[in-house]
Amino acid sequence: MVPPLATRYEDFINYRKTTLNNGIRIITEHIPYVQSVSLGIWVRSGSRFEQPNQNGICHFIEHMLFKGTERRSAYAIAKEIDSVGGVLNAFTSKELTSFYCRILNEHLGMAVDLLTDIFLNSSFPEEEIEREKQVICQEIHQMEDSPEELVHEILGFRFWPQDPLGSPILGTIPNIVKLDRETLLGFKRENYTPDEIVVCAAGNLEHDSFVDLIAKQMAVLAQCSDRTDLQMTRSSSTSHVEEKDLEQVHVCIATEGPSAVDDRRHASYILNALLGGGMSSRLFQEIREKKGLAYSVYSFLSAFSDTGMFGIYAGCDPARMEELLAITGKETIGLSESITEDEIRTAKNQIKGNIVLAMESSDARMNRLAKEEFCFGRHISLEEVITSLESVSPRQLSDEAREMLNSGRFTIVVLGPVDSKSDLFGLFYG
Repeated sequence: MVPPLATRYEDFINYRKTTLNNGIRIITEHIPYVQSVSLGIWVRSGSRFEQPNQNGICHFIEHMLFKGTERRSAYAIAKEIDSVGGVLNAFTSKELTSFYCRILNEHLGMAVDLLTDIFLNSSFPEEEIEREKQVICQEIHQMEDSPEELVHEILGFRFWPQDPLGSPILGTIPNIVKLDRETLLGFKRENYTPDEIVVCAAGNLEHDSFVDLIAKQMAVLAQCSDRTDLQMTRSSSTSHVEEKDLEQVHVCIATEGPSAVDDRRHASYILNALLGGGMSSRLFQEIREKKGLAYSVYSFLSAFSDTGMFGIYAGCDPARMEELLAITGKETIGLSESITEDEIRTAKNQIKGNIVLAMESSDARMNRLAKEEFCFGRHISLEEVITSLESVSPRQLSDEAREMLNSGRFTIVVLGPVDSKSDLFGLFYG
């Protein structure tokens, strides 16, 4: 039986895909009832593709693409998008970089010209490179001043030691200050290649016309061979205390989770919702509502092309850290033996609701198009997603929880005023 939520949305979706001669993929989703278009140029390039001495270069290049082209200054780029009420931005992740904008559909031609100009023709002025080094160093300092962000960065480094996947997206200050124009342009030339580029748009647009606009600009990129595939990484099991004078202790716990394409991912989505993905989740209820141990407590999934992380975060008073770890360990390790039908139904409905609500955002739908293409090379319908979620049985959930949460391969990181000799594993496992 087709899930009714999927039926309502699939009736309005018009997915189209075209591949240019040079290998660039162009994907659109026509949404006739909106007046806007969200479009993005995506590249399979992120901190995971960096050498250790270049860590931070992908994020630096992302910044530099807004610093001017032969036709537009940095100010002209900002003014042009502001003058039509649009939004222009970018982000870098572990495996992807995205340059995107949202615009009224009547300004689509201008948006394509602007976005392709900064993507293809950024001039990387020397003075802007030096100025942006200061900006990114301040961004790193800002992250370090945010304990919740910092403990996640430390977790990644400890979870994937000696692997680019554990390196910070922002890079390190010693690496940033030594970057030069030649290195930046060389990395961009080697990584921003047609076979690694996907252009996506969702909104009120016509596919063939959009393809013509993109092809006119992007066809100049020459076809090339694929890069070497990533080496599958292996997570580490360790505990670490980072002593710092803070008002709170910030705790991050992680174990290996499914990749973005693993068949087990749907079960993991449900386990995440059950354990710490919402206000009714076990960790939220036990740690915040019943014990008052933390204001912020949640679990999360970070999925990549070949691996993933299932994690937990909480912040608490230093005097109550031991109690926090004990409760977290009990709820996490005991999950496989105590999942109820009511919890499963709540979690499935929560996930479905989040997915469907996101469908009302053209930005979310554009992002979804890109991630589907990079992960699966095809469109994943809402019907397929919901059917896969609904098909996960209680037995599958218990099996997945045992495999993932009872493996004994946790990494625990604590940031704050804590004795570095604290037995974190002993507290967690009880």
